[in-house]
Amino acid sequence: MNRYLQAGIGVLVFAAALPALASGKKEGTGAEGGAAIAPIDSNLAGPREMVYPPPQASESQGNVAVSATMMAGAGAGKCRMNFIIENPTTVTVALGMIATTVNAKDEVVDNWVVNVGALPPRGQTVRLFSCSLGAVQFSMKPTSEFTWPPVRCVNAAGEAEPCALGLKVTATLPIVERTEKKPDKDEKKK
Repeated sequence: MNRYLQAGIGVLVFAAALPALASGKKEGTGAEGGAAIAPIDSNLAGPREMVYPPPQASESQGNVAVSATMMAGAGAGKCRMNFIIENPTTVTVALGMIATTVNAKDEVVDNWVVNVGALPPRGQTVRLFSCSLGAVQFSMKPTSEFTWPPVRCVNAAGEAEPCALGLKVTATLPIVERTEKKPDKDEKKK
């Protein structure tokens, strides 16, 4: 056997032995070293899928799909929110929304701004965020540049413009439509 091949085999054996020599564990791994990731679900009743039709009366160009999955990892307080945005249409699309989760006391747990500048036809992108545990419901609203549903077509100049796109949202938490709470007249006096 030539010496280069022997040296290469030696390096491979040493590299394979390194994990056994290392002490401690990586962040996000369980006691056995596995990265346990599981979707977080809420036991509250409510829709987990909503379809929002296009705002225009013309023929729809299709629905942009957003999948919102809250996931728990091993270890205390490990939480990730994964947004998968898919564009099954034949046009380039833009998306701008603020996603929110609330706890059982109707207090906001997390807010995320989910923006996509230009997603090509049949394209897909992912946005991954940290999150806090304790969420039981999920809601969303358009960012200031968008209306409902928060998707637009991107024209040849790269500008997002209204068009006949719908939005299909699926989530591991029940989806609710939320409105901004305004203080009562009595609360303003206090």
